[in-house]
Amino acid sequence: MSADLANPRLVADVALAAEHAGWDGVFVWDHLWNRTMVPFADPFVTLAAVAMATERVVIGTMVTALPRRRTQLVAQSTTSLDRLSSGRMVLGLGLGVDSYGEYSVFDEPAVDDRARAAALDAGIGLLEEMLAGEPVAGAGGRVTTPAGVQQPRVPIWIAGRSGRSAGPRRVRRHGLEGLALVDADSWTPQHVTTALSAGELAAGEIDVALVGGSHPDSGALGAAGATWCIPEILPGATAAEALAIAATPPG
Repeated sequence: MSADLANPRLVADVALAAEHAGWDGVFVWDHLWNRTMVPFADPFVTLAAVAMATERVVIGTMVTALPRRRTQLVAQSTTSLDRLSSGRMVLGLGLGVDSYGEYSVFDEPAVDDRARAAALDAGIGLLEEMLAGEPVAGAGGRVTTPAGVQQPRVPIWIAGRSGRSAGPRRVRRHGLEGLALVDADSWTPQHVTTALSAGELAAGEIDVALVGGSHPDSGALGAAGATWCIPEILPGATAAEALAIAATPPG
């Protein structure tokens, strides 16, 4: 096991290596522990370090488990990062999972997928208002965070599992900007078209990020509507391994 990637300074070095190698984005997980039970660093603090170390790459959470976070603090952190990075922030959102006890160990109320889905939908509605930097009815008409660089607000991507429709339907329902798909060993154009169809979305209408796995034909994936192919640096990677992966130009 390695806790190297729990160091925001190291992740910033990895991000800089990726930028120099020609990668277009750097995204971080939002977990307390990974599957090896080694703790993670806070994603928003880590992205602040990445924002300061880089100039070009898009940065973001992949993804933030909104049901176990305070929506108003997520909005504040997200807009702050957008301003710090000069408009490069993307906010990825999802239900989160309890595989590592991130809900149950702390007696969080959203104990199952149905409860977490309801909390996520309620949070998205508030976030859309808060991130716009306008008065928020649910906050007594107060402005909760200054507007970010990107207008009308920071883009929001929703996590979805390959072959399931909840993520794409949530993107459509809330009118959001992207879908981050996970859970495929090797991505095909059919994965993309199936997801878009499930949300009644057209290719080119939203960003579609294919996270993890392999991307054997990026041209065909792009033609189907994918806009991001995102390989993962997996839990347990050492600093040297992570830097080597980041420094390898995208194929």
